[in-house]
Amino acid sequence: MKRILFPLLLLVMVTGLNSAVIEGQVVNPSGKGISSVLISDGLIQIYSSENGMFRISTKADSLSFNRLGYQSRTLAVAKVGKRVTLKPEPVVLPKIIVSESAWDIFSPPVDRVALPVDPDRHYYLAGDMLTSSASTHSGDVRLAGENQGISILGNLPRHSLIILDGVALNPDGESYDLSLIDAENIESIELIKNNASVYGGGSAIGGILNIRSRQGRNTGRSDFSLGTELGSFGHAQTTLAFGTSYRNWDLRINASHLDTDNDFPYKMPDWWAPDSLFIRENNAKRQNSLSASLSTSFNQARLSLQSDYVSFHRQLPGTVNFSDVYRYAFLEGYTNRNRFTLSSLLLGLKADLLAWMNHDGTLYDNTQAPLPVFLSQYRQQLLNTGLRGSLGKEFNLTAGLKLTTGLAAELGSERYQNQNLLHPANDLEHRSGFANASLKSAMELDLGDIACNCAGALRYDHASSTDNLSWRLEGSVKRFGYVESTLGGTLGTSFALPSPYDLYWKGDSQAIGNPNLASERSKGWQLWLDNRLGAFNLRATWHHNTIDSLIQWRQVQMFGNVWKPLNIGRARIRNLELEAGWEPLEWLNLSGATLITNALDLSTESPDSAPRLMYTPELSYTLKLDLNWPRFNFWSSYRFTGEQFTTPDNLSSPLPGYALLDLGTAVNIELRGWTLSPHFSVRNVLNRSYSVYAYVPQPGISFLGGITLRVSD
Repeated sequence: MKRILFPLLLLVMVTGLNSAVIEGQVVNPSGKGISSVLISDGLIQIYSSENGMFRISTKADSLSFNRLGYQSRTLAVAKVGKRVTLKPEPVVLPKIIVSESAWDIFSPPVDRVALPVDPDRHYYLAGDMLTSSASTHSGDVRLAGENQGISILGNLPRHSLIILDGVALNPDGESYDLSLIDAENIESIELIKNNASVYGGGSAIGGILNIRSRQGRNTGRSDFSLGTELGSFGHAQTTLAFGTSYRNWDLRINASHLDTDNDFPYKMPDWWAPDSLFIRENNAKRQNSLSASLSTSFNQARLSLQSDYVSFHRQLPGTVNFSDVYRYAFLEGYTNRNRFTLSSLLLGLKADLLAWMNHDGTLYDNTQAPLPVFLSQYRQQLLNTGLRGSLGKEFNLTAGLKLTTGLAAELGSERYQNQNLLHPANDLEHRSGFANASLKSAMELDLGDIACNCAGALRYDHASSTDNLSWRLEGSVKRFGYVESTLGGTLGTSFALPSPYDLYWKGDSQAIGNPNLASERSKGWQLWLDNRLGAFNLRATWHHNTIDSLIQWRQVQMFGNVWKPLNIGRARIRNLELEAGWEPLEWLNLSGATLITNALDLSTESPDSAPRLMYTPELSYTLKLDLNWPRFNFWSSYRFTGEQFTTPDNLSSPLPGYALLDLGTAVNIELRGWTLSPHFSVRNVLNRSYSVYAYVPQPGISFLGGITLRVSD
């Protein structure tokens, strides 16, 4: 391995000389600078600064300029002046990303949806960025610091793969907590729906959420921001960001501190305690986040180092029907994510090298429980390390015909530890290795009025002595004209590994893991029709998915009744997704999305009598209104979630449906290179009482206000 790797790196570093340095500003037709424009020469990628400035060193003949809401442009290097003007283009859902990142050789060419991320929005939670799509459901958790999973198309949260800067954060079958990702450090989010294991590995049965963090922008300038927020229920948060560029080096640092009590009033259902008001206690959260990235471009290569560290302390009140049991329970821990990337052109090939090390640790404590059966104290650690290399090549076969192909390989290891501090005899440690290889080919055909895309991908995974083969076929046909229409579809398979929790759990006397679990496997397809007429867009998508060997926790007779995971489940999930967008003016955007879901548990019943999957609403929809002027922004979101069953047999009364209205506004005041941005938002304006899980209430109306100072040279 070393004999191959070292000469490869040396060749990358010496490839290419005589790079040209191009700098300027990206502006709109009125001359205002445009931030976050992706500027690429096919290999090196940078983003414009807050005022649209950029600086890039390149040997290429041309540069491309891409940003959501604007028409893309490709210019010869010799014709890139001090100002590059982009014309506005309506932003509607879904929007296909045209940019590429380190792993995009293995991303779908036809089914990649960009979720809007507005830097002026001041997102409360990372999950708030997902509300524009009805296909994602984050449980509508409304308190900062709370565990926030994500469900895609009615699938289980553990079937949603989260990828951060090319690294899968939950490949081992666990739901990932989005609250551990600082919302202020997110640059962009992409959504890939339905059976996407070929593009990321396990846990992608429902799809992939691809997150890109903020990095240096290679502008040759510096920027600084400081923000503070205060809100309901004792919420207080401070954020800091700094970025600078020197020659070909870029540095960016993001930090935040959160401290909130989260003690809020709530009402129990009328059948439980009519007209009674309670206080949700033991719910305080503290969290500190620090992210840093260092990158440089040289010749025809780009090198990047990134590190994220999050520490947290969470009080865990439990369900309200057992509030006394968890009156003093808490969870504290940390997560540390480190990534190294190297991209270059090597003998005409696009070569990428990605290495990572993720380390997570938690301590759970409920030693003050009043009943001995609930006494618990344990420490868990998970260490995941890996190395991935990929090679890709584009072939322009004839006029209008392009072929892209690539292959990748990955090696890594994982170590899981569980220390039972009350019963050391139950301690365990498990080590495992993993490897995978993938191949993808895609073809684009441009016939003028018609454009065709098709692709196929194949991936083999070996993890914990388990072998999984996944594949995906996809294609689309787009017709240009007065009405721009696109017909597309995908067909593929996916898998999900049993988590360490499923395999080895020994934390208490009520549950035990099962080391003999097999992988969950799925097969499904989707078909969509997208029509665009001027500023109006309408898209309809039909999704179908079946899951076999579904892992379900059931009570078994061992030493008494014990909960144990078994491969006894089977599920079928069907969705009809409708999305519409209208942007009649540059500053006005209206959009809506709805998802109708039929998710059935077929483990023991026929489809005619099968119960619905738990916590899967049959109907959800979102309506959004956004007003975006240069110095003033206003947004509103109305989101409805239908009733949800809370037991596998559907015999208990379901959680009632609920509707949430959120409003927010922000102002940008510019003074001699300084920008002052006060913002204010109201969540759950209608003060609805609701629950996202049984006996877990959510707060009513809440307020959040803050101010951010930005300085750039």
